[in-house]
Amino acid sequence: MSGAVRHWLNQRISSLILIPLVGWLLWATTRLAGADYATSVDFVTRPFNAVMIFLVAIIAFYHAQLGLQVIYEDYVPEPWATYLKSLTRIACIVGWLAVPAAILRLAAGA
Repeated sequence: MSGAVRHWLNQRISSLILIPLVGWLLWATTRLAGADYATSVDFVTRPFNAVMIFLVAIIAFYHAQLGLQVIYEDYVPEPWATYLKSLTRIACIVGWLAVPAAILRLAAGA
């Protein structure tokens, strides 16, 4: 399978995975609307909810990175497209690492 086909397929698969995850996220945020800090921390640090938040972040960052890569390749001249793709990948990795770090920090009582 060529790189372009794999990229296209990965973007479609990640969007399908995001449908139920975003549905859960919408449910979770409406459930927490108006909740105090302690209730929110308790909700976020429950194992199932923490895993769901982590999955939403991983898939959303990956999907965003795939979509932005297409935009850069189609509309941004080289070498800027390459720089922007690298910066986007770095930003997504930082996001992937920040989400579990934030959840663990909340769980630790910070």
